[in-house]
Amino acid sequence: MKKTLLTALAVLTLAALMSGCSLLQSAPAAAEETHTLNADGTGTVYVVPDIARVSIGVNTQNENVATALSENTRDANAILQTLMNLGVAEDDIQTSNFYVYQQTNYKYADPQIDDESEPQTVFVVQNTVTVVVRNLDSLGEVLSAVVGEGANTINGISFDIEDSTAAIAEAQQKAIDAAASQAQAIADAAGVELGKIAYISISDGYTSTADSAIVEQAAGGAVPIASGTLSIQVTANITYEFN
Repeated sequence: MKKTLLTALAVLTLAALMSGCSLLQSAPAAAEETHTLNADGTGTVYVVPDIARVSIGVNTQNENVATALSENTRDANAILQTLMNLGVAEDDIQTSNFYVYQQTNYKYADPQIDDESEPQTVFVVQNTVTVVVRNLDSLGEVLSAVVGEGANTINGISFDIEDSTAAIAEAQQKAIDAAASQAQAIADAAGVELGKIAYISISDGYTSTADSAIVEQAAGGAVPIASGTLSIQVTANITYEFN
């Protein structure tokens, strides 16, 4: 009986030791701490625009809505024909706004003649087109011509480049190189070694800058236009691991 009890105790002790070994073997190793370093860089590329976008509108008013619409249509058609005669492609002319609404015009009395005119209710027709001009040398002539045909609203001119792919790629590379250079300088100063990239983000955008050297004025008294230059700016943010 004593021998049997001793044997059972020995078996239980051995099982406990084996269980302890198993627990020790399965315990995970302490996670190695990761150190990171963050750096920013900006890349800028300057380009000369090759297209311009301009909004050209015709506003007409009349007490009779049919008359206001007819007058607006007449002037709008004359403007469209003028644009195409000046080399603007039909596909580069797009209607952006067309409104018809009532408006009350108030006339204030002249105290010298005591004229108290009644308010006048009219119909207003607005027709606006967005035009892409690809020959920038002709832009001043285009604006002068459409005003002569009845355009009475020009909302603004924006310059752009038709294909910005190469310029954006160049600016991105400059931004990445600048961020990498900054990170290396910080690492050298701190006496650490850069590792792999853990995170990277890139943003891009346009910023217009004036350049008085590119001011064009067409002959014949056309509107003077300063096309300027465009700067394509990209920012890169890179996070490196380091040892």
